[in-house]
Amino acid sequence: MKTVHQISSGALVLQLCKTEHGMSVCSIRDGEQTVLSSERPLFSVTAETGEERDQKVLRSDLDFPKTSFSEGENEWVIRAESGFPGPPILVRLRITVHPSSNRIEWNMDVCPLSDGITLITCDYPSLWFDVTSNRRFLSPFGSGEQMEDDSELFHHAYHRTNTYPSYGACFSFMSAWDPQCGRMIYYGIEDPEAAAKQFSFLREEDDGAVCLKVSFPCPRFEGAGICTKVSGACVWQTGDGDWYDAALIYRSFLERKAPWMRRSGPWPSWMEEIDVWWLVHLQRDGPFADEIIEATRNLDVRAAVHLYLWHQIPFDNDYPHYFPEKPFLRGEVQKLQQAGIRVVPYINGRLWDTRDRGTEDWQFTRLALPSAAKDREGSLFLETYDSKEEDGSPVKLAVMCPSASFWMDTLRSITGRLLDDLGFDGVYLDQIGAAPPVPCSDPTHNHPAGGGNWWCSSYSRLIRHIREEHPDCVLMTESNAEPFLSDFQGFLCCMWTKNNQTPAFPVLYSDRIHLFGVTLHDPSYDDIIIAQTLLFGVQMGWIPPSALSRLPHPDFFRKAVALRKTLHRVLSHGRMLRPPVLSDDAPRLRSEKSPHAYRAVLDYPAVQGAQWMETETGAKYMILVNAGESDALTRIQTDFPDGDYTLAGDLSGMVSLRDGKATLQIPGLSVLYWRDC
Repeated sequence: MKTVHQISSGALVLQLCKTEHGMSVCSIRDGEQTVLSSERPLFSVTAETGEERDQKVLRSDLDFPKTSFSEGENEWVIRAESGFPGPPILVRLRITVHPSSNRIEWNMDVCPLSDGITLITCDYPSLWFDVTSNRRFLSPFGSGEQMEDDSELFHHAYHRTNTYPSYGACFSFMSAWDPQCGRMIYYGIEDPEAAAKQFSFLREEDDGAVCLKVSFPCPRFEGAGICTKVSGACVWQTGDGDWYDAALIYRSFLERKAPWMRRSGPWPSWMEEIDVWWLVHLQRDGPFADEIIEATRNLDVRAAVHLYLWHQIPFDNDYPHYFPEKPFLRGEVQKLQQAGIRVVPYINGRLWDTRDRGTEDWQFTRLALPSAAKDREGSLFLETYDSKEEDGSPVKLAVMCPSASFWMDTLRSITGRLLDDLGFDGVYLDQIGAAPPVPCSDPTHNHPAGGGNWWCSSYSRLIRHIREEHPDCVLMTESNAEPFLSDFQGFLCCMWTKNNQTPAFPVLYSDRIHLFGVTLHDPSYDDIIIAQTLLFGVQMGWIPPSALSRLPHPDFFRKAVALRKTLHRVLSHGRMLRPPVLSDDAPRLRSEKSPHAYRAVLDYPAVQGAQWMETETGAKYMILVNAGESDALTRIQTDFPDGDYTLAGDLSGMVSLRDGKATLQIPGLSVLYWRDC
């Protein structure tokens, strides 16, 4: 026996099927478009029972025979209770529909119904799609990664999961769209508390459906009747458009409810003035300032230095014992600052070396161990990188728990010495925005065991203390995890070197945070990254001064930096708008050496573009970059008003827009723009 319940919200129509075993999604439609045509599970819950911690995954369609539906005005309530032989668990779903916006909101909580049950994870309602040749997906990796219809996702088994917040899930929504019919579906977790989550794209071998799934690692409370609210609302919403329109839906949530959109007091202004970042590793003792000063003068820009190895300990070794600094450091930093160049040193914001004086356990066990993050067995979360101890063994670095006052005091002390004693302009705290939260379960720490929002809130509290003590400093971190937006003034975007990148993160946050430093690592793709860095509003560079001459086309980099300086105001304070639709007849640009791209492949058209709006004046700018060596006949489609516009940059004269379209012959390795007056 099967009972079908239809939930309609404007064009979005969802059918849920109830059977003797549970509940599944029967179908999903968006107006006349079929999204899903086969039955799929709506959610799953993972729980443990008994002293042996036997783990069981309970699926909505197989393990919840006691499922009931009740309907009110624009609201549904579903109660799903699991049955024998699985552990008894109740899942409650409250569904609110908004027909005028084709929107369905899901809120969930999950409750053990007997003692001895530990909740591990609970899925938000999973959104399923039939595999088609037209559909595309947006992943929250980095700036936003588009998976097109010819990607691996559509050809065989594909499992990819990233933890939010981290470099792999920088914001909390995904989307799908069909360019042929012009419709999109937004799948967002609108959670002002920024609890830890896992974002997944899933497809099984020879399966005809793709699953977008988000899992909530539960805070671990043991005992009957202690319910866990799944943090935030899961939102499905359809409409015209693509990833950009989905991003605007999420931006609306951010402006209404996200606490990280509100800055905690005034920020120093110098960070917004920077056009170029120099990446400097002090590999040897001796002066280093003159080369940086000369390179900055040659570019005629405002520059800053991201300074590594200013300390005498090796990189990723003996953390956090950075002092004493190298003996020549003070004078060189002062020389740079006298030349108007800001200097920000590197420290790690997460890790303590378990052998923190060479091969000796000096202070780790004696002082740091109680404040380190631990799993349910009491074991440390250890990480290893390329660094080696003196005996050749790998350095083992323990993840520290941000809730621990000892770790908070340690970072405050280090940053205080860097700012007050050495006079740096800011501090870069590595990994806080890049590395995922770990489910610390140390019972002596001041947070719930496992998941929840305590990881982000603890780091935010730590950073706020530093800023209160040093209101004139700039604080930065690696990657661009959104919950830390109100804590840091700068996000390092070093891993924005993937294929099919979209500027979703700049669309969300271009007027709220300063982005800097995408990796320039190989001549085969440097020009692609230079173009995207400029177009996405990222402060340029993150290369050593000596590497400027080793770029494949140094003059192209200089042109891009010069245009960044010319358009400084809009790229530092403006809003990124919908990118133009472009096509050109030049050879595509391809590399097979990108360290962060799938199979290391980058493949982009020669000509790329962006549209920006200056917030103070409302003026709009079109920026076009030809990163290829060949001239490119470029066809442009934009929402700029029709008219004649004056070209600037590497092209002069006029461009005429008619019906939102224009054609331009753009020289190779050139940058240009026009402004809507």
